[in-house]
Amino acid sequence: MRWITKLACVACLGALLVGCGERLSEIKGAVSGINSAADSAASAVGRDVHAIRAITINYKNTTFTVNDLFKSILRDIRWDYDPDKKELHVRGTWQAPLFSEQTWDEAMKKQLAETGVVNVTCVIKDDKIDGSQTVITLVFNDDTILEMTGEEALDYLYDTYLKK
Repeated sequence: MRWITKLACVACLGALLVGCGERLSEIKGAVSGINSAADSAASAVGRDVHAIRAITINYKNTTFTVNDLFKSILRDIRWDYDPDKKELHVRGTWQAPLFSEQTWDEAMKKQLAETGVVNVTCVIKDDKIDGSQTVITLVFNDDTILEMTGEEALDYLYDTYLKK
């Protein structure tokens, strides 16, 4: 009688482990999918973008890189570079102190921090950002609520970086 109980326990344990084995295979497949997605995202940022992100900026006796600039003033950044037009496109989620001089209430700032998208387009000439062709837009609910262009826009980004 005792061996029947042991046999039943072993049979139940075996049945449970078979179910776990299938689940383990599913988990391994999911992890593999995440890994391949991360690899493709890493390769999507081309060598040109990495080189541009390393460009050094000297502004008001402070030295920083293009990467430092955008990482400090935006969240969830996406980088794209068009080598034909020599345009760097940076897209990120809004965060303070960017456009802090605007008279937005706290509710608007909270909404912007969640869904406000900042698009910056810069032309790169001789390993420098051409300020005359810089464009910054802030998009909220599919509407452009703020736009800046030219040297003023680029200086504004630099000044915002220095405020951080």
